[in-house]
Amino acid sequence: MRKKLGIIIEVRTGSKRLPSKCLKKINNKTILEILISRIQNFKKIKKIIATTKLKQDNIIEKIAKKNNINIYRGSVNDLVKRVCEAAKFYKINHIIQLTADNPLIDLNIMKKMINIYSKSKFDFISNSIIRSFPIGTDIRIFSLKSLLRISKVQKKKREHTCYYYLKNINNFKTFNLLATKNLNRPDIRLTLDFKEDLKLIREILKKNKNKRITLQNIINLIDKNPKLKSINSKYPKKIAIS
Repeated sequence: MRKKLGIIIEVRTGSKRLPSKCLKKINNKTILEILISRIQNFKKIKKIIATTKLKQDNIIEKIAKKNNINIYRGSVNDLVKRVCEAAKFYKINHIIQLTADNPLIDLNIMKKMINIYSKSKFDFISNSIIRSFPIGTDIRIFSLKSLLRISKVQKKKREHTCYYYLKNINNFKTFNLLATKNLNRPDIRLTLDFKEDLKLIREILKKNKNKRITLQNIINLIDKNPKLKSINSKYPKKIAIS
């Protein structure tokens, strides 16, 4: 039976470190719209934005409707529940997890991971179980069935969808995609948490204007302009799972 895959973008405006970061604009587009426009190439895969029921997130629903993307509004802090409900509501049984914190994901890597997952029986695949790609290029794919099972036993850290997978990795059939030599750059930070991250992403998109956004292009750009890397170099290159 063909796997019903869907992309779920986790997003809300209530970020503490950089408030409303998903609404920050680059070239007249919000960060969220930049990510939405990039994943539109996956025409046969359902795309869903999963946000909260809070009034402040009405703007996210407006953006979703403007860009013809499905919207689901659920729990504020229980992301495991919100993602499960969004998947069930839109009748998908396998989830490609993205976050609006990471607008520069490489679509070629995503295609490769979708292909691996579709032809396998893995519960959970990622390109960041073992860090080789830059932080901010993270993609995770997993079954709704396994997430529902997790939801019954996960008592803490429910604001992180994949916390239980990563803390209990040996309990699942998993696959980690390692970066090829040219893309093996865990020293680069491309996620959005702080104003310096936003500055770097803005510079990358400005200098990369007429090219497709690929990780190789970004790495080439940073290596040619070392000052870019220093913009957010004081911040972590890994996500701590504790």
